[in-house]
Parts: sequence; C-alpha cells; structure tokens
Amino acid sequence: MENVPIRPASPVSVNAVRLMSATSQVEFSLRAKVGEIRLNRPEELNALSLEMIEAMDAQLAAWSVDPAVTGIVIGTTKDAAFCVGCDQRALYDALKAGDRDYGTVFFRRYYQLLHRLATYKKPTVAVMHGVTMGGGVSLAMHCQTRVATRQTYMALADCKVGFFPDGAAASYLQRCPGETGMFLALTGVALRARGTYHAGLATHMIPEDRVALVTPWLIDQIAITPPPSTLQDIEAHVNQVFGLSSVAEIRGILSVRSGEWARGTLAQLQAQSPTSLALTFRHMRAAKGQPLDEIFKTEYRLSQHLLDGHDFREGIRAYVIDRDERPTWAPTGLDQVTEPALEALFAPLAGIPEWAPAA
Repeated sequence: MENVPIRPASPVSVNAVRLMSATSQVEFSLRAKVGEIRLNRPEELNALSLEMIEAMDAQLAAWSVDPAVTGIVIGTTKDAAFCVGCDQRALYDALKAGDRDYGTVFFRRYYQLLHRLATYKKPTVAVMHGVTMGGGVSLAMHCQTRVATRQTYMALADCKVGFFPDGAAASYLQRCPGETGMFLALTGVALRARGTYHAGLATHMIPEDRVALVTPWLIDQIAITPPPSTLQDIEAHVNQVFGLSSVAEIRGILSVRSGEWARGTLAQLQAQSPTSLALTFRHMRAAKGQPLDEIFKTEYRLSQHLLDGHDFREGIRAYVIDRDERPTWAPTGLDQVTEPALEALFAPLAGIPEWAPAA
C-alpha cells in the first residue's frame, strides 16, 4: 500500500493542466479528465464567500454533464488551510448594514452547493490539507472520498459562535462510532488526521508529499495506514456521557466526575451558547434517519432564525470582529432556554421560501 513511487508535491506542469475558468477566490482546471477545484483565498484561510459558492456550484453543474470530466478533486492553493468555514465577517457586516437578504441568499446557495456535492454522479474527492473547520468540514464531508494529511486540523466549533454545526452535519456525523458525532457537535473539539479517520470522517490519510497525486483512482494506492487515535481511549466515556437524554444531563454527570477529560469537556460545554447547545442536541437526535433534503430544509430554517437572533451576531463579534473571546449569551444559562423558544427556531419562515435543491 505504501511502496508507490512518489514524486514531490510541486505544482503540476502547466502542459498537463487545462485551465477551465477562474475567479480571484477559486481556481478551476482540468487535468487528465479530473476537474480540479482549488480554493484560493489564503488571506482569509479560504473562508467561503458567496462568490466562491456560486462559482463552485456553477462549475460542478457544468462538469456533471461534460464527458471530458470523469471525477472531481477539491483542494487548496496553499498549505495553511483547506477551508475555515463560511465567511462570518461578511454575514456580520451585511446584518450591521441592514442587508438581511444577504444571509437569506448565502445559506440557500451554500446548502444547494453541498446538496449538489452529496448527490454528484461522478467520483468526488476532498483533500483536507490544513485547517478544516465549520463549513469547510461540510464541504469535504459531502464528497465521496475525504483525505486527511498530518496537517489536517478539523473542528466543528459552531456552538462557540452562537450557531450550530450545519451543512447537514447532523447527517454526516452519523458516520461516527457511538456518540462521537454528538460529542464533536456539542464540544467543537479539534481532531487531527488520525482522529478524523477513526471517527469515520476521513476515508484516507496520505503524506503531504502525495497531495498533488490525489485522484479518485489513485487514492487507494498512495494512502497510508493512520496510527491509533486518542479518540479510542475516551470512546467509552463519550458513549456513556453523550448518549444521555439532554445537554443538562450531560453537563450534570460531567460536573460530578473527576478526571482531566471530564473537567475539560465540561469547560468546553460551558463556553458555548446555551441556545446553540440545546438546538444542536435536538437537531442531531431528530435528524437520525431523515432524508438529506429534509435535513437541509430544517437547517435553512434554523440558519435564518439565528440570523435574526442575538447569539450568532454576538458570537461573531466576540470571536471574529473584536476577538475579545467574551461573548454575552442571551439567555445566559441552559436552564433558561425554553421549549417554546426552541420550537420557534425550527418553525417555518415567515416571508422566506423553504429551502430546495438547485435545478
């Protein structure tokens, strides 16, 4: 599996690549019948803008009916980050400027892009080389093959900014063993390559010098066997604690347990938005067995209600804009998140059409 001749991961010869189209933020090319998408917004760690989402969705639609393209690889032009998620600063700035429509369009088109990837008829590969967070995780998870390297750093830290792990995370986190998916969704704990592999989120691991070799057909030949993950050491604790029937019960049992893992996990939960924790727990449980379309429909409702609420804006302010890392949540405690308030977040939207896949 590992005795494959390897060449350096230098840029592929221009003679081997046919540039299809490009924006300033995403590069598209065709190499040996593989459509390549490379995120190219390094100054923002490839945070997804609406421009990037629109460009990728249009190119994927075109490649889906192009017989010259037999597979897709999504990666990055720089090593530091695959994608840190959606451009939260742009969402915040739009809301501050009174442009509520931007968030309506952004999440509709973002979920449509992910749905297209999830239902794509040709082989798709994501190379999570570098930081991969939030929406970047979802971009990768809807590809059939998901590749990690030693530089992979993955986290779903959405509850920390008053949002929730979206992009149908409630669907793909079901790949994780036991209650690992719920653990990752609520805590936002970060995983390295071997952790993502053990959790069932990465399908392969490769050395950094093989990134340029990745295609849907070569990946099995160039992959290596990941070492054991520390996730295995805590799996029994995760299953017992995060299999409980509410976030309150989870926090309760952690508060009376001794040990570094219990204390650290409780501290992570206490830093999150109480509303985000409650809605994430409910959504994760309810989504089990649901069709992907229904999950996206629910998440679109959640996204729009949260845009109109307090915590998402406050979370972006605290961690992206001012960076004081001291958000003031409203409500401030988990016991203050009422059932009617939760129900309202899942309710149909007034004056906004329901989400549906793109044509």
